[in-house]
Amino acid sequence: MNRVYLHPFICVIILLLFPDLSAAQDSTHTVNVFLDCRRACDEGYVRDEINFVNYVRNKEDADVHILITRQPTGSGGDEFTLNFIGGNDFDGRNKVLKYYSAESDTQDEVRSGLNQYLKRGLFSYVAEHPVAKNLQISYQEEGETQVDAQTDKWNYWVFDINADMDIEAEESQKEFSVRGSISAERITPEWKFIFDVDQFFERQTFEDDDESETFTREFRNAELLLVKSLGQHWSAGISSRALQSTRNNYDFLLEGSPAIEYSIFPYEQFTSREITLRYRVTAGHYNYEEQTVFGKLSERLFKQQFTTNIEFTQPWGEFEANFNASAYLHDVNKNRLDTELQLDFRIYRGLSFYISGEYAWINDQLSIPAGEITDQEQLLNLREQATSYSYEVRIGLEFSFGSIYNNVVNPRL
Repeated sequence: MNRVYLHPFICVIILLLFPDLSAAQDSTHTVNVFLDCRRACDEGYVRDEINFVNYVRNKEDADVHILITRQPTGSGGDEFTLNFIGGNDFDGRNKVLKYYSAESDTQDEVRSGLNQYLKRGLFSYVAEHPVAKNLQISYQEEGETQVDAQTDKWNYWVFDINADMDIEAEESQKEFSVRGSISAERITPEWKFIFDVDQFFERQTFEDDDESETFTREFRNAELLLVKSLGQHWSAGISSRALQSTRNNYDFLLEGSPAIEYSIFPYEQFTSREITLRYRVTAGHYNYEEQTVFGKLSERLFKQQFTTNIEFTQPWGEFEANFNASAYLHDVNKNRLDTELQLDFRIYRGLSFYISGEYAWINDQLSIPAGEITDQEQLLNLREQATSYSYEVRIGLEFSFGSIYNNVVNPRL
């Protein structure tokens, strides 16, 4: 009897040309789900706990595409927006649910609460399949578990205190650092108030034979932000900052900045699409530790700044862009332009393209000290260095094929 052998490369070509062959294991007893949570959920936990659906690798094979986005809330927790997008027989049957976690929730409480909302959203789709006969519906009375926001004794105020110490050592070098921060914020639909104080100290010691060298770096910063909502598209605010930084040659910096912002889309749509235009003017007083390359030990400056933020989170992928242009009013040639771009685009089933990059045209380093930078300061990044640009680029393709299902979770090793 003659036997026919297929070269592995031919098998791959067959799978690429006829992808539906891999769907032979599909079953009509439940729905196919494409989970698209973009780092907003624990995918392994979801698949393990919600096991009454089939999870597929490509949205083209899905009956329901679940797109989850995550944004911080004023209380220190998070708002999860769950978009259920129907496909195949459920085409056009879409819904949106929102789940809110508290800052005090543990990671397990957050992911467990999110799963409850996922089950709630999936029920109407699963109810039309045979698997529904194995599901049970339970009800828990609210009782005193629900907290009325009107009885909040803190009146939306949230405070956070953080401190840590790091000690590292080996035979020839030692490193000691301390950092701490305090923040207070109150965020309501009409007002946004944030106050932050940060401090950092680092000491590095290097020993070579009988010689020892010690380098220190200090940073202290306090920031205040107050924003007023002016409707669905406009906001106005003011910010201020006080800073001391050995790396940036600031003995003392004090800035104040009024700003106005316009959102092309209503602010309530920020989880799926956002384009904002912001303009601010900054007045500042600057004292330097060392004389700058412009011969200054102290000066007062005015600067204008224009910022554009663009972000789209859609079933086809994500796109983010940021453009920030600034110039000093006394000399517009002292300016800076920062651009950031990130695109994650799903071209076709299993094939994705991504690109991210940053580029800055830098002509505004007024605080650079006049003296030469030492080799140690350069290697340890203890001093800001003069440069006319900086950039970073990352480009890639990702392709996967094979079984359309990924229900199994295996945490071994």
